[in-house]
Order: sequence, then structure tokens, then C-alpha cells
Amino acid sequence: MILTHVCGTLADAPYAGKKVDPLQLDYADAQKRLLRRTTREGRDIALRLEPEAQLRGLRDGDVLLVDGDTVVAVEILPTLSLVAKPEGLEAIARFCYEVGNRHAPLYALGGTAVGGLSFAVLYDAAMEDLLKKLQVPYEKQAVKLEERCRLKLLSGTHHHAHVHHGHNGRAALAEGEGHHA
Repeated sequence: MILTHVCGTLADAPYAGKKVDPLQLDYADAQKRLLRRTTREGRDIALRLEPEAQLRGLRDGDVLLVDGDTVVAVEILPTLSLVAKPEGLEAIARFCYEVGNRHAPLYALGGTAVGGLSFAVLYDAAMEDLLKKLQVPYEKQAVKLEERCRLKLLSGTHHHAHVHHGHNGRAALAEGEGHHA
């Protein structure tokens, strides 16, 4: 069976009391448009998500199929991550800049006040070294990383200038490059 959209979430009233057959996905698989996996109970599931559903990404608890008294729902698997808790505005800004400069995905985990914010990045030794260098408190934890919590550059102004040589041999920036809004 090919599924194209999300029916709802486990928190929705129509799914209360139904048995759940989890479709276990890691954070990367939850962003794919095309996917074929087997649920815990052995149901073969093929996903070909419509653009809107793919853009949103699959979330923990999303219901994909109702089969009698059973629902197939997404279960995002925890991923080994570094949960960082930079303290103060300057430390938060520096942390986000350094992680972004490495083009690493960064997830906001919560908190409401400056200094109470926590962020997750995928675990790797180089990232752990960076956190030590920045003196950012952190812990290694298994975390459910979801696209809705991922921080993204929305301005579209991140460019790298490239020098181009014209027919006269003079170097010049290509039009629109090297300028930031």
C-alpha cells in the first residue's frame, strides 16, 4: 500500500484507544519523500508523500494508516546527540554561529528564558571538541530529532563570493555575489 499523506496524530480523538503499530524512523528517514519500511508488527509500508507532507516532515505520533482497531503511527527513534546549554546571549550567539559555520543541523529543544535554552546537534567527536573549546555545557543524550525543531536560515542571504575572470582578464565579482542584505 502506498501512503501519500498524514491522517492525523495519536492525540486526535478518532485514534484514542486504538492499538498502535509503530513505524520506526530515524530523524533523516522522517524527511524523505519516498520510503519503504516495515512496521513493528510486519506491515509493509510504502510512502510517497505529497509535497506539503514532505515539506512538513513526519513527526512522532503522526498517524499514517487506520486498519480496523489498529493505527500505523510514526515513532521517531532517538539519535545520539550533544545537548548543549549555552549560558547567556553572547554564548548562544557564538554557539549558533559556530555550529552553523560547520553546516551542521541544529535543533532547538526548549527553554523559555535566555540561559534556559537547550540545543541538540548530532554527536561526533569534532562537534564535542568544539563545545569544549567554546566552554558550552553539554551532555550526550539520545534525543528524538524532529524537523519542526530544526533551526534554519530563512533570509536566503548566505552566499559565498566567487571571483570570475572576464574576457579582458580582469577579476570581478559575479553580479549579486558577495553582497549580503
